[in-house]
Amino acid sequence: MATILLLAVLFGSMVAIILMVYLIDRVKRLEIISLQLNSSAGPAAPAPQAVENGFLGLSGKILWDAMCGKVPEGLNEADLVALKSRYEYVLQNHIETLFKLGKKDRTNGNNSETPKNPIDISTLRGTISSWIPAQHVSTLYKAGYESVEADDVNIGRLKADVDDSVNTLFSRTNLAVKHSFSDKLMDSTPAIGLPSAESVDAMHEEPPTQF
Repeated sequence: MATILLLAVLFGSMVAIILMVYLIDRVKRLEIISLQLNSSAGPAAPAPQAVENGFLGLSGKILWDAMCGKVPEGLNEADLVALKSRYEYVLQNHIETLFKLGKKDRTNGNNSETPKNPIDISTLRGTISSWIPAQHVSTLYKAGYESVEADDVNIGRLKADVDDSVNTLFSRTNLAVKHSFSDKLMDSTPAIGLPSAESVDAMHEEPPTQF
């Protein structure tokens, strides 16, 4: 009986040893295969570079900050000065787009809502993401929205709001306002004049049409 027990223990020990050797060998093989796959994959691809968009790769709030005088790392002030004339076009279109979007929403019966910021502006060199401070986004959009059914008094107020925002935006980016944005965006149709007393008398004196 003792001999059988001893044999059983020896057999179990041999099975355990064989199993451990097999597992160790399996792990080593997996490590070798993993190393071979990594070496065949080659070096990691370099990170993509900023896409040239006519503004040295700047866009969104970074572009706005740069135009306000905060020079990004790797650039100098002279680089930014050269971009001013291009940025003036972007800023002008951003302002007009916000106003027209508000006007369109009111005309279509949509609820007033804050537009996304930044927005995409199309230029000759492609599309640029343009950002301006949130309070001006709201002011310009609401001016367009409320202008649809505004009377003369409110039109005057809305024009003042637009001009204040435009002047602030241009001032912060060291650009000069060359025309009145409010007049361009809210060019009212001249009122129809009342007929004069003479023309009314002439209409009464006109002989009736003969049939």
